[in-house]
Amino acid sequence: MNSKSILYLVAVLAWGATGCQMKEKTTVQRKDLVDAVFASGNIVTKDRYLVTSLSEGYLQHSFAEEGDSVKNGELLFQLQDKTPKAQLESAEIAYQKAQDNLRSGSPVLQKLYQQEMQLKNQWQNDSVNFVRYSNLIQANAVSKAEFDRSKLACENSESEYKAIQNTIEDTKRTLRLDLANAKANLVAQQENSEHFLMTSQVNGLLLQRFKEDGELVKRGETVAEIGAGQYIARLQVAEEDINRVEVGQSVYIELNTNRNHAYSARISKVYPAFDTNEQSFIAEAVFTEKVPSLKSGTQLQSNIVVAEKKGALVIPADYLEPGEQVFSEKHNSSIKVMTGIETSEWVEIIGGLNEGDVIEKQKS
Repeated sequence: MNSKSILYLVAVLAWGATGCQMKEKTTVQRKDLVDAVFASGNIVTKDRYLVTSLSEGYLQHSFAEEGDSVKNGELLFQLQDKTPKAQLESAEIAYQKAQDNLRSGSPVLQKLYQQEMQLKNQWQNDSVNFVRYSNLIQANAVSKAEFDRSKLACENSESEYKAIQNTIEDTKRTLRLDLANAKANLVAQQENSEHFLMTSQVNGLLLQRFKEDGELVKRGETVAEIGAGQYIARLQVAEEDINRVEVGQSVYIELNTNRNHAYSARISKVYPAFDTNEQSFIAEAVFTEKVPSLKSGTQLQSNIVVAEKKGALVIPADYLEPGEQVFSEKHNSSIKVMTGIETSEWVEIIGGLNEGDVIEKQKS
């Protein structure tokens, strides 16, 4: 075969290959369309309570274990509290001493009351002498100097009596202030001491312990988790989907402990703020059917139904071209269409095409 014949054969084969490459086609059809948002998550209890330490210390005693039912106010854990215990005892003694000092029979006040009594008696005697000398001077029975000394003695004793009364009132105010300070310190030490005791704030089940006896617990650390109330699904929703999720929407949940069943639920709450710990928005769903052997912490996947339509006019999603266009066989060109619900597989057509119209796929 010469070179011309070879080139001719290659051209024919190339043409044949191009001509035989059939474009994919489909018809516009009707389907029940469901648009859903995917969200992963886990099972939690509605009234979950995290036992958090308000002080720092070594875990000394644990009064409950995983699986125990606990009541509101029940003591669960105790941190080592030698220092705060000593501070509390000191505060109690100081408060008791301040109370004793303020009583009328206290040594501090009793001493002042005795001085007051002595000065009062002195003032009364001096007053009597002053009256007597006042009468005597009118009868020229005493000298002017004697009269003046009696007058001065009376005035001095009166001043000393009034001064001790002021001292008593100042001392009482100081003792009342000491009592108030001692009480405030006692309350602070009592609260500080209580921070070494961790109690439950709900009736529930102790689900997890994160610290063992002897371990150091820092301020703000979570020591245990208590579950209370009904089980709910805590869902992590991506930022681009959160505005499509609303309270009341249906959810189908598949648990990792039972992957063969999708349980029905509904959205009960959508948190308004982004959760920086989870790096997603959070929504909660309550089950609308009984879920056997449900356990807190179970991982799950869910589909939140954000839109659905019966008998929607649809085309496969990969036939839709950029700019909401499709290639119409009838027009032998791309035409503009109006779309509605879009899923990963199907796109609803609400304008531009009719049921049965044939469209071609332009991209492989």
